Formats: sequence, C-alpha cells, structure tokens
Amino acid sequence: MYRKCINYIEKWFSRGSRKPLIIRGARQVGKTTAVALAAEALGVELINLNMEDPHSFVTELSKNDPEVIFELIALKHGQTSLDPEKTLFFFDEAQECPAIIPFLRYCYEKAPQYRVILTGSLLEFVINAPDFSFPVGRVEFLYINPMTFDEYLRGIEQVPLADKLAEFNWDNLPSVALHDIYNEHLRNFVVVGGMPEAVKIYHQTQSWLEVARVKESILDTYYADFGKYHRYLKSDVVQQVFRKLSFSVSQKTIYAHLASGERNDTIKKALEALELAKVVVRCFHSAGNASPLGAEQKDNHFKTFFLDIGLLLTALGLQLDSIDSDLNNTAKGSVAEQFIAQHLMDDRELFQKPQLHYWQRQKQGATSEVDFLAVHQGKVIPIEVKSGASGRMRSLSVFIGSRKSAAGVAVRFLNNLPDEQTMLLNEGEEYRLVSLPHYLVEHWREWIL
Repeated sequence: MYRKCINYIEKWFSRGSRKPLIIRGARQVGKTTAVALAAEALGVELINLNMEDPHSFVTELSKNDPEVIFELIALKHGQTSLDPEKTLFFFDEAQECPAIIPFLRYCYEKAPQYRVILTGSLLEFVINAPDFSFPVGRVEFLYINPMTFDEYLRGIEQVPLADKLAEFNWDNLPSVALHDIYNEHLRNFVVVGGMPEAVKIYHQTQSWLEVARVKESILDTYYADFGKYHRYLKSDVVQQVFRKLSFSVSQKTIYAHLASGERNDTIKKALEALELAKVVVRCFHSAGNASPLGAEQKDNHFKTFFLDIGLLLTALGLQLDSIDSDLNNTAKGSVAEQFIAQHLMDDRELFQKPQLHYWQRQKQGATSEVDFLAVHQGKVIPIEVKSGASGRMRSLSVFIGSRKSAAGVAVRFLNNLPDEQTMLLNEGEEYRLVSLPHYLVEHWREWIL
C-alpha cells in the first residue's frame, strides 16, 4: 500500500548524515507496515524486534555499547554479524522497554553505520515523562498520520485519479464530470477514513459493514489503551472526554462540557493524555501577526479534532447515507472542517511536528473567526471551510485588513469547481479569494501562486 513516508524512510536509509529515526504516530496509522514496505523496497533485511517480547540483549543496554547489542541480535538470528549496509534494525513497541530509547544516543555516537528505527503506539508517554532522559540531538523524527485523500486513492488503485490531482491548475480545471467523480470518492473517503486497515478492507471487499467492523475495532483498541495512559489518570474520565469530543469537533473546547462532575484540571489532563496518544489534536488560537504562528498561540484557547475522519463518523454513528453531496452541509460543517484539519496536519515536511492554528476575535456585538491559519513563503494565509456566507467573508476581510503579515490571499474550501475572486476591504484595498473543492486540499499552495 502506497504511503509517502515509505519514500522518506528509503531516503533516510541512504543518507550519510542520518541519525537513528523515531517514528511518531497514533496506534494503527501504519508505522510498522511502512517500515516493512520500505525495507522491501530497499531490498534489505529487516530485523524486527518487538519490545513486548523478551530479548536477551536488554540486560546489556546499560553498558551503552551498540556493537555488543548488535552482535547479540545477529547471534540470535543465527549469524556472526549483520551487514549495516544491508540491514534495517527496527525496535517496535518501544514503550515496553524505555531503556531502548536513550540507547539510540550511543548508536549515533559510537555506531552510526547501523540503520536504526524505533517506534511505539504509546511512545509519547515515555518521551514526555518528566524524569525521562531523552537523547536530544542524537535522533531524528518522522511523524505519520492517517492516509490522506491522495494516499487513499492510490490505496484503492485509483492511481490515475491521484496523479491527475497534481496536474490541475487555472489553465487546466477539472471538468464537471471529473469533479463529480472526485466528489464521489471523497464522500466514500469520509466514511472509510484514512486508517490503513479500513482502506485495505474497503478496497478488498467494497463492504461498508466490514469497514464499520474495522473502525469499531480500532476505536475499541483506543478505549482499551486508556487505562495505560497514566496510573494517576482515571480511565473513565478519559473515555467520557473522548466520547464528548466527537460531538464538539471544530468548536472551541470548553472543559466543563467534556465530563460531568469532574474538575477542570482533571479534564485537562485527560485531554492532554488523548493528545499524547495522538488520537485527538488541538488547534490553537493564534494572533496570526507573523510566522511562526505558535509564537502567538494561546494555550488555553483551542478547538479539538479527531485523529481520523472515518473514526469520527463511527463515533458519531454516521454512515454513507448521512453524508451530503456538499460536505459542508454534513453535521453543520464539522465533518468538512475535520477533513481539512486532517490534511493540514500533513501539510508539512514529514520530520516536522504537525500543528494546527486558527484565529478568532471577540468584540462586543461581533465575533470574527477564521477556521485555520497557515504560512506560505513567510506570509500568513487564512483558510475558510464553511459555506461562505457574507459573515464568513467579513471575518476574512477583518483578518487580512488588520495584518501586514497577511499574504493578500485567502483560501476557501467549497463543493464548487476552482474559482478566484477579487475582494474589497473596507479601506478600498483588495485581496484574492481562492475557492477550491475539498479534494484539492493537498495542492492548495499551488493554486495561490
């Protein structure tokens, strides 16, 4: 199954300046599969060491000698040694043996010839523990999210459609017929989502019942993990917060609405644990005056989104017949906003930590809000997802007109074919409004040039 991260791992393997690679992502987003497929593409031997299983080399980790460890691994596999040029060492479920993480420092300093990858489904809880010694500067990261719409199309063997998305431009617009085809696939993607197992089952069976079974199983796995998050954190509170979040996607998050009878600090810790597990993501308010957007973010002012749109629909109890032909009309626009949020999380280099920001201005008698903010060539771009009523355009105008860092262009996602308009600000200045169909979200930067 195609994943863009596979190509990244291949390039990392061949780089002379590489460091041990830590893959970060939620459970079942395809981390282990991506490593296996990359090793296959490279034609190298994959030594898969699941740290949930007992391994004799663990007792030797405290010696901080990689050569000893890799020799033990080779002997366990019936060999005297393993050629580092033809071998990929993969430590999976590393949270079960935290000592393997600081060991990466010595791989980098003493044995950089070995290609080492590490991951784990609940790895973030180990990495972020206050007393944990992390090998800062001695490792590099790869962040993996659920499959994007482009990856989904390739996963169901619609490669020509995926390739064509990158060919469209203002001189080569999609036809009405193609637009309808993409929207039909988009509607299916919203239900299937981007979890690799769900995509695989949909492609193999074309059965919505089987897709639903897979997604329910994934959600059940997440619920089963809640008790592992933190020994001082009540799993029933985490469950309650997780359930309530599905009904408040794209809305400003208010702790008191997420769990009844619980203190705000307890709810906050539950939400932060879900974020560490990467099953939800917070979109923070930013003043949006300049890049980076995080420099002006308010940590207590945020919206929350799900890891995956397909899982969100399962949590909401929605099926294909609930999805309107115009995505912005489904669940009051929250599903469309989840779709865009999920893809903006992937709008980055794969080694960069995913971030989401939006903007809101509270003024007596009038509230202005822009769904998302992004940065392009150092300038701040407002991104709107809702249907585009006049009030929403006022929010864009307020944002652009009050910020010198704004790029003079705004992006809006609609159900229509690509379109652009010149909009007037109150001061008589102009900005460019680029309207795109949702299925072009991965290519929005190309349309604002």
